[in-house]
Amino acid sequence: MQTREIAKDDWHSFFDQVSRALRGKLIQIEVDSLQLGAQIEANKLSLNGLTYDSKDDALIITSDQIEHVIRSPLQIFITDGGEGINSLKVCAADGTDQIVNFTEPLALPSAG
Repeated sequence: MQTREIAKDDWHSFFDQVSRALRGKLIQIEVDSLQLGAQIEANKLSLNGLTYDSKDDALIITSDQIEHVIRSPLQIFITDGGEGINSLKVCAADGTDQIVNFTEPLALPSAG
């Protein structure tokens, strides 16, 4: 696996592109802070999209159940695996690190 930082100038176009490729993957969102420790914010939700809103300086992660907003991201890192992006780490101005893990949904056996 390889981790790399995404330059802030590329966030908008990067998330537009990877959002399509990751749509439907299951996500887990973990929020790490010194005050609260590691907290699971969402688990096994189907991803609808990832968007960086430069006007509001926010990364928005949407699923059918939630809209998770990370305000004032400072740095964004992705971890690539053999089959694409495995995780996303966002270091925010409020001192939190937010990690989004991506997994494939379980495939149902074919009826037949």
